[in-house]
Amino acid sequence: MEDHKKTYFWNAIGLALLTVIEVWAIGLGLPRTGLVVLLLSITVTKIMLVALVYMHLRYETKTLRRLIALPIPLALFFLWGVMYDMAFDWTL
Repeated sequence: MEDHKKTYFWNAIGLALLTVIEVWAIGLGLPRTGLVVLLLSITVTKIMLVALVYMHLRYETKTLRRLIALPIPLALFFLWGVMYDMAFDWTL
């Protein structure tokens, strides 16, 4: 079995860099919609990295990977709902 320490190390570096980018993006002064899209896309990337490397999904069968990918359309539908709701100010 091959040594995965190098893979874990570079994945941890990538996750740390994405976290720094997320924190940096908040201070950019982007419009609210653009900021939400940027942060959610970075979050999805981080979720994929964790699932593929630390949960060892990249070594699983195609069937299992497809089964795990089924909720992604639901997440996109939820994202659409959040983006639609952002147009309204719900503060009292």
